[in-house]
Amino acid sequence: MSWLLMLLLTQVEAPSADAGVEVLPLPSFSPRADAFGEFNARFPSEGPALPAFTVPRVQLGLDAAWLGASARVLAEGAYATNGGALVGVQGDSVVLRLREAWAGYRWRFLEARMGLIPTLLIPELERGFRFRELGADGLERQQLLAPADLGASLRGFLPGGHGFVGVAVTNGEGYTSRELNAGKNVDVTALVRPFAALGLPLEVLGVASFGTQGVPQIPTARAGGGVQWSGPVLGAGASLFWARGLLGEASRTGLLAQGFVRLTLFEHLHLTARTQYFARSLAQEDGLFEGLLGVGGGHAFVDGFVAWARTVPVGVARPSVVGFDAHEGAETR
Repeated sequence: MSWLLMLLLTQVEAPSADAGVEVLPLPSFSPRADAFGEFNARFPSEGPALPAFTVPRVQLGLDAAWLGASARVLAEGAYATNGGALVGVQGDSVVLRLREAWAGYRWRFLEARMGLIPTLLIPELERGFRFRELGADGLERQQLLAPADLGASLRGFLPGGHGFVGVAVTNGEGYTSRELNAGKNVDVTALVRPFAALGLPLEVLGVASFGTQGVPQIPTARAGGGVQWSGPVLGAGASLFWARGLLGEASRTGLLAQGFVRLTLFEHLHLTARTQYFARSLAQEDGLFEGLLGVGGGHAFVDGFVAWARTVPVGVARPSVVGFDAHEGAETR
């Protein structure tokens, strides 16, 4: 008993020894803010032009980090696509929602996150393209994958900054919809930087996703990948994705092909071009082609663009997609 008491007393008195007390760092906080505003003039192949001022998206958030722990809360305001909203009136309204709300922890080369998390692939593709304000990535635009969802993810980082391999288990309906069935989606994603040791920003990306979608619990599968050069001055990339379970049909298969190039001159002048083709069916001619050219400038935290976009439905998609086959000119800030 006396030996045990002396050991406990020694442990209690140890912090006051000459060695000193280890002081833990304070948590760090980083605010986030994004606001997209644009003047959009739409010129359909038939009918009058439709110019309009819009605010497609506003985001406000806060990042927190302490030792290996991290967290983020990101709120988003966006125009409603179906006429329902929390703010405004039907047909002309703004939806307020959470884009991300998660907590995570990194231990050595492993990082886990849980909550309303960013998915693993789309944020990397958006980082390569850089100018999200000009439009969403094709995977998000065609609703093949979501940029964020409720679930959990685990990433293992490769040594020397050579990339990561990760897996995510999510509801599968995206952050804009509630869960509609009992199934869950499993995404396996990899990003490899083969020349990271040389400082070259070449990246190879790939994903395989399996799950369900909608009330009928339609089985879905997505697989594909691409390559991109994500330098600060020059960026370029191309990717190809195969998808099964489209437009409410379990047996329908399609392909998404997309590519981009961007160039920054004199530190503030931005030039960019992007093209996307989504084959909604491989059994017949049914697709959507989208092209975009943009010229812009940036200073400090503000970017402005003048962009021209062209959308062309192909085959069966022409009569079924209302409002397409149009030219658009937009100034985005």
